[in-house]
Amino acid sequence: MRRLALLLLVLSLTLSIAANSQSIPPIKGKTLADTDIVLPQPGSTQILILVLGFSHKSAENCAPWGKRLSADFRSDTHVNYYQLPVLQGAPSFVRPMILRGMRKDMPADQQAHFSPILDHEDEWKKLVNFSAPDDAYILLTDPHGQVVWQTHSALTDASYGALKSALSKLLASPAQ
Repeated sequence: MRRLALLLLVLSLTLSIAANSQSIPPIKGKTLADTDIVLPQPGSTQILILVLGFSHKSAENCAPWGKRLSADFRSDTHVNYYQLPVLQGAPSFVRPMILRGMRKDMPADQQAHFSPILDHEDEWKKLVNFSAPDDAYILLTDPHGQVVWQTHSALTDASYGALKSALSKLLASPAQ
């Protein structure tokens, strides 16, 4: 009887988590390397790691995440990662200057993994439970854009370890 009750509890928690999972808003734009990007990519089997920033100062917290992800996943065919600064609130006449500055400061080999977001800001804020504009917001999604793990913090060994643990579980799941 105890086992049945425990099994039912685990099943209900799993269904509750699945029902509460959310998808990322659609992304259609260009990277700093001037390549087109569509996320989630229809038919893709790649897991996504997204690093979002909502202010100029958030770049200080997002950049270390991007460097670490680049070092670990640049050639991984199962995982793709992007840094996504949210620029919807920036005046349109200022955006080209912002993008030039970002491109100048970003190493060429990382520009294909860096794409500004120009719309859906409110949806992104709701999705990441926005609370601190200068934080880095990290999302791990399945290939369809369903969020399976998230955090918002500066890069630490503990936060990166939690991401890697969630990624390992996702890679080991039968759907992958």
